[in-house]
Amino acid sequence: MNRRDFLRTAALAPAALAALKLGCGNHRPAARRVIVLGIDGLDPQLVGKFAREGYMPNVSRLLRMAQISPLGTTIPPQSPVAWSGFITGRGPEVHGIYDFIHRDPATRSPYLATSRVQGTDKFLNLGKWRLPLSGAKVELLRKGEPFWTSITSQGIPVSMIKLPVDFPPPEGRARILSGLGTPDLKGSQGSFTFFTDDPRSLSDDTSGGVVVPVRDYGDGRYQCRIIGPENTMIEGNPDMEVNADVWIDRVSKAVRIDVCGSRAVLGEGEWSPWVRLSFDAIPGLSSVSGIVRFYLKQTTPHLKLYVTPVNMDPADPALPISHPDSLSRRLAEDLGPFYTQGFPEDTKARSRGILDDREYLQQAMIVLEERVRLLDHQLQRFDDGLLFFYFSSLDLNVHMFYRTIDPRNPLYETTNLERFGTIVRELYSKMDRAIGMAMEHLDERTELLAISDHGFAPFRRSFNLNSWLAREGYASLGSSRSMGRDMFSATDWSATAAYGLGLNGLYLNLRGREEGGSVDPSEADAVLRRIKRDLEAATDPLTGRRIVSRAYLTSEVFGPHQPPWAPDIVVGYSRGYRASWETTLGDYPEEVVTDNLDPWSGTHCVNPDVVPGTLISTVPLVIEDPRLADMGRSIAGLFEVPELPPGGRNVFESSG
Repeated sequence: MNRRDFLRTAALAPAALAALKLGCGNHRPAARRVIVLGIDGLDPQLVGKFAREGYMPNVSRLLRMAQISPLGTTIPPQSPVAWSGFITGRGPEVHGIYDFIHRDPATRSPYLATSRVQGTDKFLNLGKWRLPLSGAKVELLRKGEPFWTSITSQGIPVSMIKLPVDFPPPEGRARILSGLGTPDLKGSQGSFTFFTDDPRSLSDDTSGGVVVPVRDYGDGRYQCRIIGPENTMIEGNPDMEVNADVWIDRVSKAVRIDVCGSRAVLGEGEWSPWVRLSFDAIPGLSSVSGIVRFYLKQTTPHLKLYVTPVNMDPADPALPISHPDSLSRRLAEDLGPFYTQGFPEDTKARSRGILDDREYLQQAMIVLEERVRLLDHQLQRFDDGLLFFYFSSLDLNVHMFYRTIDPRNPLYETTNLERFGTIVRELYSKMDRAIGMAMEHLDERTELLAISDHGFAPFRRSFNLNSWLAREGYASLGSSRSMGRDMFSATDWSATAAYGLGLNGLYLNLRGREEGGSVDPSEADAVLRRIKRDLEAATDPLTGRRIVSRAYLTSEVFGPHQPPWAPDIVVGYSRGYRASWETTLGDYPEEVVTDNLDPWSGTHCVNPDVVPGTLISTVPLVIEDPRLADMGRSIAGLFEVPELPPGGRNVFESSG
């Protein structure tokens, strides 16, 4: 009986099972095919719980011939840091990614850590037109050699589908479709549009999208402008836009949307299919293609119409999202349009109250259904080599619904548990079905790994790091009225020793590195150790618990010579705590510790010991403490390539 037969019958004698595992002194033959499912946020404790309770039957069957283990994550356990470690087998000191957000030391301005888009500076000016003489430059900021180079160098096919932290995909022999880190058409990580003739009903103006007031022109017609990317071909770089005519029928509670030659008719509570938009750069000569979905939230008494971020069109992407370029186009031909932005689930629209829990889940399930179709498409065409496939759905949706499994969350009592109380379990069941799809392709020369970059912890209380620094005397504000403002307008840098930016980063205001830096390099180590001591002693006045489990000195963890964008301390929060949203962009809220009242109620941006990832492997482990950074070298070893990639350990070979 082969492994596929075993998995279908789920009945095998112990002796035969031992033979199938091929781990009793026999050399395991080189794999012909390796399937790796990258399931972001798959938590080992929740996998065990739901498998025992019968909600993950495929995992239960798989574990009769496979192994499951916690998988060590990274410092900090953030997805871009962790997946960069998976890709390179190295830490931030090599791949250069320390956080979702880095900062320019000279200005302290934050920027996305994983990629950068720079326009050309060479133009031919013809009246108001500025014709570029060279293309925009898109740069992947992650460094380091990908582990699969050692595999493709032997002529073994490699496909990395929705690969995180790899935008734009580098040239090479691997087929790559970029995932996490891929921007929308406007260059953001996702900016929705919400059209309404009742904008005063929405008081939240935080990030993630824009609320656009519109009006009825008297005949039931609304003109809705959808903003696209900047037009660098016109002086001043104005935004490109398209006009959507929205005709409302309040009796039928429906709208008709006419845009760019397409028409969509929606009733309340309905989502449109993908609609292609064409933004004119030079009318009749040059245009940029994008795709959106519409959701009609309400027609009466007011119009409320949600539009997804404008995704790059996989059939005609404005920036490279795959290698080779033809890959995304072929996928669009086979499957139709699909989400290309790296964060497809619109968590910001939920946090701002634009979408409620039900509406957000509808959108999230559209994302997941697209991803499952894409997985099936790839599995059906997978003949040999390595197939890596990434899911974001578990991570982003558990972020939003951890409150349903955490009775101590401030929003637990106000969440509709009768309707949404089982959503985390249902999400794990959906991932179990994806694992089952991959199991159908197992045979004697095919291995299956399911890996995650981290697990999950509750996010109950927010820590305002900059407010704490000000209270403890490490930061100085211009006046007592500066609390509640951002650090760029409120801080007296001449008397400030440190500041926080990003989810886990703390930076010294170092003389010679930061403009106006106040800490002399000769005093830096002593100042950092005082901050570390005080952070690790900080307690929550409400609970008496320590807020920070461990503050990691970057120079001790990653080495003394770090790039100027690296934080000086990585803050490892205790279970239940996380940096506030205000901290990530450098604000000074009034209070130091506050309840987290955002639906984003689960986190992994804590001390890494709290949130290990998960490894499920049909290959026996010989190392008891596998880490995510080991997996690239270990996967390459399954193909018995002559030279394994540097970094990490081979967890499947005792000599690794």
